[in-house]
Amino acid sequence: MVILVLLASIWAFLMLRSCIAEYQYYQSVKTLEPEIWAKLGSPKYLKIPIVFVSAKGSKLLRGISNSSVYERASKHRQAGKQFLVYVILVLLTSIVYFKIA
Repeated sequence: MVILVLLASIWAFLMLRSCIAEYQYYQSVKTLEPEIWAKLGSPKYLKIPIVFVSAKGSKLLRGISNSSVYERASKHRQAGKQFLVYVILVLLTSIVYFKIA
């Protein structure tokens, strides 16, 4: 039971960290790169992530010139990758454990 609480706590921490990094990235593009934000269509709420991963959005975001926005983008990618790696490792470990048990 303690292990489940620990795993869930780590998952929640990594998820929260990833969400915060994503929000900060979106806000930095909105405030520091207003031209790109306008070209993305000034998205609101749930449309923001969809616009950022679209082909047009990705192409526009490659042209970021502000170093602060670029740094937020790399932190966003890193947090997302760490979250996914954690989820995959827990799933694989669980599969192996329950196959053996």
